Amino acid sequence: MIDPVTALEADDMQELARLAVEEFRPRGPEYDRDCSMPVENIDALFRRGWLTTTLPKSMGGKGSNLETDDPATYLQALRVIARGCSGTAHCYQVHNHTAWAIHSLGTPRQHEKFLRPMFERPFLGSFVGSEAKRKHMYMLNTTARRVEGGWILRGEKNYATNGPAIGFAIIFAAVEGVENYLDNHLMLIVEPDMKGVTIDNDWYRPNGMRAAPSPVITLDDVFIPDENVLGEPGSYPRGRWQGRFHLGFAANYLGTTEGMYAWYLDYIVKKGRGKDPLIQLRTGEMKIALAAAQSLFHEAIASWKTKGVVEAELLSMAAKSTAAHVAFELSHKIIHAAGSTALFDEFPLSRYLRDLETHVLHAGHDRTAQIVGQAELSESFDSTLQR
Repeated sequence: MIDPVTALEADDMQELARLAVEEFRPRGPEYDRDCSMPVENIDALFRRGWLTTTLPKSMGGKGSNLETDDPATYLQALRVIARGCSGTAHCYQVHNHTAWAIHSLGTPRQHEKFLRPMFERPFLGSFVGSEAKRKHMYMLNTTARRVEGGWILRGEKNYATNGPAIGFAIIFAAVEGVENYLDNHLMLIVEPDMKGVTIDNDWYRPNGMRAAPSPVITLDDVFIPDENVLGEPGSYPRGRWQGRFHLGFAANYLGTTEGMYAWYLDYIVKKGRGKDPLIQLRTGEMKIALAAAQSLFHEAIASWKTKGVVEAELLSMAAKSTAAHVAFELSHKIIHAAGSTALFDEFPLSRYLRDLETHVLHAGHDRTAQIVGQAELSESFDSTLQR
């Protein structure tokens, strides 16, 4: 197994970390203004092979995901990208998750059609399960009705990350006439030029994470041929795929916080305030909290190779929740230590804060704690759930 620290210290990873802070971060305000795709950042990731991180080396990818002997590289890359731009990191995360799923569950034809182009150009994918008024993560309002040769897809999905630039989207839908969500959950690969597909890029206007455009996709009786069905009904929940993505969010929260903290240290020292006893105290508290989150993150990555799946999921949930709480803790302390001038637009601090405030809300942390508690108390639980 490639150790998480070894992956983080690799030369290409250190080069990516420098790129994120020196090039991705300065571009952020421009993307934020219009909630536009971080095109230049995505192009830079493509040229360096990071958009195929989760695909096998035999195809030309980096061969890193939780199913390989290198569970760390794709997560550490996500983490260091987030140090400069949390939104770009999320675009990278969602895209690499789709590539991983299609390679693992897809047919040879799907590999050729949806994975091969990723090596030729920034051909982005999206995983879209979210929708308004969803009762449960696996209980969906969007429906798929069986017809000859395929399915009729109808519904409205939101938070379709990479939406303005997608080459395809993996859409979650419920099979009509099947009640059990473990049997009716279906993944269909939608292409943006299919008849009945509408992408509303104007819908996405959040406070933070504006460089990760995630629009609404309306599906008005879209015909999906059988060749675009990914896996079998129930493949996603039965395969515990959602549980594999906890650490992606942990990596983003942790990396964004690290980027904010590194900027704060430089700012404080240049201001000549490093000798202030109160600043020293607050900085020490921040470093201790951050070190704890980093350590748990590395332990959770390694657990996917050293522990059972459910134990690894629970530890990953703990790492995600810890990274989120540390993000909020450091946000509060940095504001007070750095002062109000640090929030001026000429500095990146306010952007770090907005991105964390928005993105950390993605996962239900009360629900996470409840699930971990259920496991501790020997009650029934589902450690794949995000909320």
